[in-house]
Amino acid sequence: MRPRPRTGLRRALAAALPLALLLGLAPGANETEAAWADVEAARGVFTALKVPTPVSTAACVTTPGPLGLSPTVTVNWRAPATATGYTLAQAEFGYSTGGLLLPLTSALLGNVSTTGTPAAYSTVASGGLLGGLLGGTSTVAVRFIGPGGWRSSWLVATATMGLAGANPTCTLSEAPSA
Repeated sequence: MRPRPRTGLRRALAAALPLALLLGLAPGANETEAAWADVEAARGVFTALKVPTPVSTAACVTTPGPLGLSPTVTVNWRAPATATGYTLAQAEFGYSTGGLLLPLTSALLGNVSTTGTPAAYSTVASGGLLGGLLGGTSTVAVRFIGPGGWRSSWLVATATMGLAGANPTCTLSEAPSA
């Protein structure tokens, strides 16, 4: 007896061969580059907030006290005339250590007192911050804190005195906030 030819396998191969040839010879997808243009435009204006630096209303004064033991520095200041809403409530006081201006902590704020009105404040820093017996230089400063916590530059009073408080001087300047 003779085995029967596998007609099912032959039929499947006969159907698959033209399909494979079609797929193999078919062209692939062409590469394309997309581009577009949009004619719309937008405009806007914005400004940056600049917190005003306090301004001096008079020269600062260094008072050494007896033998430089109880020195004080007085700084007279206010907000600039063009600034509104800046008062003592928005002021922050600082001191210098190693040339870096730092905000005063609550423990040291007892050595600083401020009186006056928004038209003219007078801030007096005394004693522990300045310690003038051996002479040297001390710095007291004030700046404003604006909306969002932004800070102005410092209005800086630099007090110098010699041994035992001799030849006291005070100069005012402005320094950027760190």
